[in-house]
Amino acid sequence: MKRIILPLGILCIIIMILCCSCGFFGDQNYFCEVDEVETVQIIRLDKYVEGEYRYEYTILSEVTDYSTFVSRLNQLKHSVNWGDPRQMDIGYVVIRIDYRNGDFDLIHPDAQCFNRSNVNQYGYFFFDDEQFDSLISDYIKE
Repeated sequence: MKRIILPLGILCIIIMILCCSCGFFGDQNYFCEVDEVETVQIIRLDKYVEGEYRYEYTILSEVTDYSTFVSRLNQLKHSVNWGDPRQMDIGYVVIRIDYRNGDFDLIHPDAQCFNRSNVNQYGYFFFDDEQFDSLISDYIKE
């Protein structure tokens, strides 16, 4: 019996490593390619439109110098969530980055939504709250 338990335990560990959503393989850093950016806005999410898979929102600020903004965003400390990604909640103040190809990112310190080819993908990143809030507050004052 003991001969079976050890190999089964090792096999279970190997399967968990290969099948988990933690992403041992591939890049796990958030990075925005500034050359592809069309607009950057700071918005508040007002309502999720269920059938259309989109948010209605209020624009709090239009970022005019998005090159500097994106550079600062790319430098924010962040970690990776090893569990299920969090969903955006109504009332969140988030960064919306629109790309030239029609894709966009919605970024909050605890949840992200990346729209690629009209398909929503949710992010696994946790940004440092203080740094994130500082970045946003610098641009809401404008």
